[in-house]
Amino acid sequence: MTALNLSDFFRIGIHKSKGYSILHTLMQFDFITKDAGTKKYSLGPGLLALAKNVQDNFDIRKISEVYLKNLANETKSTVLLGIISNFQFYISATYEGSDTIGITIRANQVLNITHGAHGKAIAAFLDEEAQQKLLAKKELYFYGKDKPFDMKVLKEELSLCHKTGFAVDHGGVTPGINALSSPIFDSDQEIIAGIVLVGTFTKNKFAKYGAKVAAISKEISKRSGAKI
Repeated sequence: MTALNLSDFFRIGIHKSKGYSILHTLMQFDFITKDAGTKKYSLGPGLLALAKNVQDNFDIRKISEVYLKNLANETKSTVLLGIISNFQFYISATYEGSDTIGITIRANQVLNITHGAHGKAIAAFLDEEAQQKLLAKKELYFYGKDKPFDMKVLKEELSLCHKTGFAVDHGGVTPGINALSSPIFDSDQEIIAGIVLVGTFTKNKFAKYGAKVAAISKEISKRSGAKI
């Protein structure tokens, strides 16, 4: 990538302040670096870690495909496969199971690691120290952006998720849209990805659909080398 500066953003129709905001965010994750002398930006070392993570977990998509397609068709809902890297949740694949009413979520979208149901599922299965560090972050998106919440209620949800194997977002992020999620583990028992079932299904289906999500996540984890 050729080095660029803020004036380059004008050529693609982005305001200078917006361009600076984007660059600043990318710098926080070391995706780009800034040359102190020229004031120009280049690709940073953070991309190496991201590329390695994607490469290491690339087979998850292949392993998961049949399971997730079946889940989408059985529930007539949308199923997402997200890969975790640098405290972000990257939507690697999407499967839509409804021919009539569907919820379209594009692949390659990036969500915060604490966002909604998958955020709860990930937090629930972290060890105590890691969970405390995550919950101590200034910005948390378990119930959507800029939405206040009760930490006690959240911890009760995380405890229930750890018991059942799946987390629930009952319209908390987007009113009328429900989501169920379970984490995927690798051979080191680390959480590397997650499954999210998204749809307009009713509350009385949470237990049934949640159990399906948890069972599939467990099977994919086993096929990824996890001993669970």
